[in-house]
Formats: sequence, structure tokens, C-alpha cells
Amino acid sequence: DCDLAYAGARRSAWTLASGVTACGLQRDLAMRSDRLRGTTHLVLVAMALAASMHLLALGQPTVPRFYPDDPLRYDNDRVVDIRRVDDIKLDDYFDFIENVFLSPGDRRAIHAVNVNTLDEVPDSSWFTNRIGARDLPLEALVTGPDRPVTFGAGWTIVGGKNRGFHPGFRAIDRSDPTGTVYQLEVDAPAHPEMASGAEVIGAAFYHAFGYNTVDVYLTEIDSTRLEIDPKATIRDANGRRPFTRRDLDDIVQNAARRPNGRIRVTAERFPDEDDMGRFEYHGTRPDDPNDIHLHEHRRELRGSRVFAAWLNHDDSRALNTLVLRHREGGRRFFKYYIVDFGSLLGSATRFADTAQAGREYALAWRPSLLTFLSFGLYVRPWLHQPPVSDLPAVGRFTADGFDPERWVAEYPKVAYENMRADDAFWAARIVAAFDDVRVRAIVSKGQYSDPRVVDELTRVLLARRQRILDVWLTAVNPITHAALSRDGVLTFENVAVTHEIGGRPDGYILQWSRFHNEDDTHVPIGAPVRVTDPRAELPATEAVRGADYVSVAVRTIHPGFPDWRPVQLYFRATSG
Repeated sequence: DCDLAYAGARRSAWTLASGVTACGLQRDLAMRSDRLRGTTHLVLVAMALAASMHLLALGQPTVPRFYPDDPLRYDNDRVVDIRRVDDIKLDDYFDFIENVFLSPGDRRAIHAVNVNTLDEVPDSSWFTNRIGARDLPLEALVTGPDRPVTFGAGWTIVGGKNRGFHPGFRAIDRSDPTGTVYQLEVDAPAHPEMASGAEVIGAAFYHAFGYNTVDVYLTEIDSTRLEIDPKATIRDANGRRPFTRRDLDDIVQNAARRPNGRIRVTAERFPDEDDMGRFEYHGTRPDDPNDIHLHEHRRELRGSRVFAAWLNHDDSRALNTLVLRHREGGRRFFKYYIVDFGSLLGSATRFADTAQAGREYALAWRPSLLTFLSFGLYVRPWLHQPPVSDLPAVGRFTADGFDPERWVAEYPKVAYENMRADDAFWAARIVAAFDDVRVRAIVSKGQYSDPRVVDELTRVLLARRQRILDVWLTAVNPITHAALSRDGVLTFENVAVTHEIGGRPDGYILQWSRFHNEDDTHVPIGAPVRVTDPRAELPATEAVRGADYVSVAVRTIHPGFPDWRPVQLYFRATSG
């Protein structure tokens, strides 16, 4: 398993040699096989195979389960300085065809490959632990990635949009001496404030979850003060051409206007870093040597299905991602972003979501066949969904009939399909950290002119949140936040009980053991002990004295969840 070997390379000299040299070289050659031809390719592959066989013949020695720096809080995925990059362009139509008609990626039901010994996702160039891991002030939660900024009244258009269905253009605020480029997008006349509100709310939520997002702001523009840079261009079906006044008229004439005649827009700041395109929800980037984990086995991408279901972000796909090459301390590395949130919370940017959104793929084979064979008598369940809200800024966003397990995006993604119960539990704990006050505060960032919109969106989000907790906080044995005090008192939290999900358990059965880290073996300490509360005493026996590690298996006794597996907790002795 190439990815597991790469992960081990950060710990073991053996896996450093076998994983990086042999496995990694083979994988990199396979990824670049389209650029290698003839004898050169055969020779390089033969060299890689020979290196692999030689290293495997050395045998793998026994290695400890834990190392002194466990648990890793930061995945240093910036080790290699990325000087050379490839021009990788991902076409949206290709991404659709590949995921719908083909079977890309690794679909094995394996454990997420980028978690630490606490089964958590370390901080990395993909993800930063925020809500749920740190006590974020409410103001910081709402602000997200934004920074203090004030816009002037005049904008100069420098080009058309570079992606997406949402109408807009790229422009520079003429009062800004830095010349920062922003992507401005407008609301449809039938749904003022809908897409723009969804955009800023979605960016704040995803940033709070832990993802990299770009800063985006709400502002108003006067269409009479828009100017077009003579060098501005736009790309259409025939290629790139000059951006004209007609292009601008097509946008502003189909934009919702405020009572003052101005147009409300979102202004997404274009980062100064090198734009490297997008990432897919499977595979790795061949030009990023630090991207060692298959995307479909990254927990933050698997678990993002839970967040997308909560916000009904059915437009979560490769088109709405971004890869930037950052520079830090003379080193260059890739950073991976999730962007473009105008199509969530019932919005489809130009119009309200269809009843099908989130409930069935855009191209669903079985329902389509049933409809065809029954001559239309088969009625798809989503056809019974309630109509669009009478609040134009809400669109179609409801908790009625919401089933998190059956929720789907517009089309399949391997990372979503690979999501396991432990991935969903990880994400559900993050969702659980959003209480009523936090949800309402982030929704209020949409600056809706009608306060009923904030009330409705908050109500639906809280109802969908509850359904997610009901389903996925009980997906695994929900034991978290274990601690062993200096005087030998074990405490832990049953997060399902904390959030009043599934009822109280009948108790817990604990089996203590002395753990030998060097050979990964357990020596039981006494007989299993049953307790009613999440608290117990470490057995005061001779087996505990001088132990570097002790361990306890915690089995939760719950009649509603008889299949829960025990959670194995490990504690390492320190100087204290």
C-alpha cells in the first residue's frame, strides 16, 4: 500500500527506504507514464522493481506502535520545495463523465490514511483544526478568513470569471492602491440576496470546519461607474476574446438591484499565490511530491460529505476547489482550498434548487429506468417535496424528509462513497460544536434585508443538524476525551449522551491491561470491570507500577447499539 508506506516513512527507516524509494518511485512513474516512452520507461520501471525487491528482501523489523512525538498534531506536508509544476487543467465536463461513467480511484473500505494515533486529522496544507478542537470566539468564527477591508464606489473590470455558473466578472477597486483582483458575482432578479448570502455563509462555515477557504465579502456596486480595462478578456465557447460592453450589459441587466438602484455583489479576493488549478476527490497531484495520501482516503475529504449534507452543498465537486502554490521562508508548497459556495442553503445561484437536489444524482440510472419501464407510473420520492420558500432569498431548503445517509451531491465522488462510520463520526462531532447561537451568528453574516430569512435558515440548519447527530454520533462507540489523572482516575465522555442522542447506555465494561509498546502486546490486569458512569479507578496492582503504558478497552452497553466495538484507550507515563 503506497500511501501507508509513505505515511510510515515519517517514522521508520525501513519504510523510508522501501516506501519512498520503491513504492513511491513506482507510483510516480505510473502517474507520469503518459510522458515516458519506449526504452526509457521500461528501464526506469525495471530499476524501481529491482529496488523494491531488494528492500523487501531485507525484511521489516518489529516497530513500536507509539513514538515519543505521538500524537502528531501537525502533518508536515511541506517538506519538498516545489519548484517545477505541471499545467494541469481539470475540465468540469471531464470530471462529470469520469465520475459518472467510469470508476476512478481506490474504493477499498480501508481506514483513513492521514489520521494520527488519536484517530484525528492533524493540521496540514489541507486542513486546520478549528471549531471543536479550539475554543473559537464567536467573532472569529463569523469572520472566518476575512480581513478588514473597505471598498470604493468605482471598479475596473479586468476579465471575465474563470470558473462557475454564477454570473460575474473580475475587477479591481480603483481606490485600492494594491490593485487586488476580486471576483464579483451578482444575484438573480427573482432571488435577490440568495446566492450572495449563501456564498459568504458557506465560506464562514467551511472555514470553521477547518478547510482552507478564500475571503469573500458583501458589497454594493454602481453599474454606471463600472469601467472595462482595454486588456480585459473573457473566455467563451470559441476561446479567449476581449471583454466587451455587451458582456457587461448581459450581467448587470440580469442582476437583482437594491431599492437604491445599486447591485449587491460578493467580492471574492484573488490570492497573490500561484494558481495551480483544482484538485480531484481521488488520486493525488503528480506534480506535488508532498501530496502522498490518496484523496479518496483522506478523512477530511471523506468526512466533508457530512458537512455538504448539512448545508445541502450538492455542488461540492472538483470545479469548486482551488490549489495555490504558497511561498513561506523561501520554500514553495501547495495548499488545497474548497471555494465557491453560492450553491448551497437552497440556492442554485441563478435559481432555487430543484426538488431533486441532494436526494438523487443528476444522472440516476435506477430511478430513470424505473420511470421508463413503468411508463411514468413510478413516482420518485423527491417529487413530493414542498415547494420553493416564499422567501426569495431562501430558495428550496428544508429539513423535511432529510436523510443524511441517503444525501447525495450532483454526481458521485469516490471520497464521499468511501466515507466510513468513523469518518462520519469525526465530522458529526464538528457539526455538534455549532450550537444555536453560533449557527444564527454565521447565518446573520448574509446581511439579509428581511429578518425572516435568518430565522428560516437557522431553523432549517438546526433541524438538519439534529438529524445528522441522530444518525452519525452513534455510528461508532461514541467515547471521546479520555483522561487518566495523576492519582489513577479514568474519565471519558460519551458524546452521544452529551448531546442526548439515542438514550443513556446501561453502563460500560472496562478491561485494563499493561501495554508493551515495543512489541505491541497487552498483558491483562485483573478481570473486566463494569461501571455505570464514565469514570473508573486504575487498578492498584503490581502490574501497573513502573509501566510505561497502560491501556483499557471500553465497551459501551447499549441495547439500541449492540454492534458497537470497544474503544481501546492508551495512556503513556510521563515525568508527572
